[in-house]
Amino acid sequence: MSMCATMAAILLSVSGVLLFTQTVSPTYVEALDLSALQDEPPVADAGPPYRNVTSGKFAVLNGSNSTGFEGPEALNYTWVIVVQGAESVYFGMNVSVQLNYTGLGSRGLANVTLIVRDSLGRMDIENVIIYINAPPPSWFEKYGVTAILLAILCVIGVPVLFKIMKRAVRREPIIYETEQEKAKVNILRYWKLTRDVGRMPMGLIGLAILMVFVFLAAFGPVLAPYSISLEDADTRYLTPSSKHWLGTDNFGFDIFSELLVGARTSMIVGLVSALIASVLGALVGLYSGYAGGWKDEVVMRLNDVVLSIPWLVLMIIVAAFIGKIDLTGLVLIIGLTGWSYTARMVRAQVLSVKERQYVERSRAIGASEMNVIRRHIFPNTFPLIFANTILTVAVSILSESTLSFLGMRPVNEVTWGTMLSYAEESSAFERELAVWIMAPGLCIVIVVLGFTLLGYALDEILNPKLRHR
Repeated sequence: MSMCATMAAILLSVSGVLLFTQTVSPTYVEALDLSALQDEPPVADAGPPYRNVTSGKFAVLNGSNSTGFEGPEALNYTWVIVVQGAESVYFGMNVSVQLNYTGLGSRGLANVTLIVRDSLGRMDIENVIIYINAPPPSWFEKYGVTAILLAILCVIGVPVLFKIMKRAVRREPIIYETEQEKAKVNILRYWKLTRDVGRMPMGLIGLAILMVFVFLAAFGPVLAPYSISLEDADTRYLTPSSKHWLGTDNFGFDIFSELLVGARTSMIVGLVSALIASVLGALVGLYSGYAGGWKDEVVMRLNDVVLSIPWLVLMIIVAAFIGKIDLTGLVLIIGLTGWSYTARMVRAQVLSVKERQYVERSRAIGASEMNVIRRHIFPNTFPLIFANTILTVAVSILSESTLSFLGMRPVNEVTWGTMLSYAEESSAFERELAVWIMAPGLCIVIVVLGFTLLGYALDEILNPKLRHR
């Protein structure tokens, strides 16, 4: 009996040892695995190293692929995003960030840094780059100049083509002898105008200056030695050298290339906005001067109100009303605020012309008011409008530079004004990049001088009050 009890006790002891081994061993193994994992530092994973997003859209940053010994959910995530020198900090495994690029090129850079930390205070860092693509250009930026040229061509060419077809159907001469004589007189008049401008030193110097800048506006982007489409953080603020004649700016763009590309945009802004201002001013002046009476008083009092507001304040008000300052908005701001002086000048000329005898004779034989304006009033005011438009171009280029310098610059566009604005913001003089300010500033001064000299020369030739006798 005692032997049986002894055997039972032995069996119970062996089973207890086995049971203890089965229950304790996994815990011991887990402790060994956990200590092994603690020796592994965290690894940050911010996603693909390069990606693209459109300016104004949201970029989703996902750090869930990061690793740590306690799992990705237990890590602390810090995102540091730098766009155009501005730094933003976000926290969390996944963040959604709206990226905006208002630089000069068509693509900007967002430098994204992910910092992960585990409970032991260890951390890892990963850097990725997000390319911020500029929004697609507006319709005006794509086809604005072409549309204006086509409209001018249609206004001039369609009536001529219709007249030619009408005479061909009637089997009449395409060009009457009286029209041939009139064409010869106009050619001689324009030849005399060109000769008079060439004889005046002021007009000749202005014309020579403008020919140089028109050439730069036409071929500047082709002659530019470097592209200014993609921001390069590695070539920022380089001083002038044999590789970069004028140095580089805060985006890493070659300043000389920007100068050549900006010539076209600045000239387009000046010409188109001056054309808008001249057309509006001519229409208001023609209507006010020819209508007369209370209509003239109302229009001129409104014009006086516009003239009484400082032009800079008026442009800022229009800019705030339009909202988005792209190339179209900038042209409209300058064009819609620069018509008042032209309107007053045209009105004064219309008041003088409409009292002349040939206008009275046209009314006496039954000519309509529109016919009188088209055949007699407008042709006699056009020379003054043309000369004033040349002067308005100079004012428009200065206006663009002023608005850009004050921060109301067109997004993703290179103009001489935007170059000055970014140079002032980046403290160009302190970085030994004084040429960054001097180069576009001199270009603005010289081209405005050219338009001013030519405009004054034409005004002296075409304005009867200033013409030498």
